[in-house]
Amino acid sequence: MSSFRGLGILCFYSNDFFQGHVINRTTNDSPFSLAGKLSNYVDPNHHECMDLPDFYNVLIQKHNTNTTLALVVRRAKNNDAAGFSTHEHEAELNHGHQLSFITHQFLTGTRAYVMQSKYFNRHEQDVTVCIGEIVLTEEIQS
Repeated sequence: MSSFRGLGILCFYSNDFFQGHVINRTTNDSPFSLAGKLSNYVDPNHHECMDLPDFYNVLIQKHNTNTTLALVVRRAKNNDAAGFSTHEHEAELNHGHQLSFITHQFLTGTRAYVMQSKYFNRHEQDVTVCIGEIVLTEEIQS
C-alpha cells in the first residue's frame, strides 16, 4: 500500500463537475490532478434511516506514471463546503484504493474566481473552491 498526503485545491462548478489540483507540501510539485462528476450510483447497502450522500465518479491522473485511477466517492448532500471520501461499501469497486478530502478553507465569489484562474483552465463565474487536506492511498495490485 502506498499513501500520499498533501494540499488539495478543488473547484466545484455549477454543472455538478469539479476539478482538483494537488500539491506536495514538501516538494511543491503536483503528483496528480483529479476531476469528478456527480454520479447516479446507488449504494446497494444503504440504510433507510440514513440520509443519502451524493456520489461522484472521480478520475485521478497521476503525473509521474501517466496512469489514471477511477474511484467512486461520497460527499454530504447540500453542503458546498463538504469534503468527500471513499467508503467501505465501494471498496471492491474502487479496487481497495482510498481517497479523502477535508475542507479547511471555503471560497466563493471573487476569491474563488481568482483561485480558479490560477490553477484551472476552465473559467466560470459561479464556482466554489475548497482548499484542504487530500489523502490518496493506493492498494498495490499484484
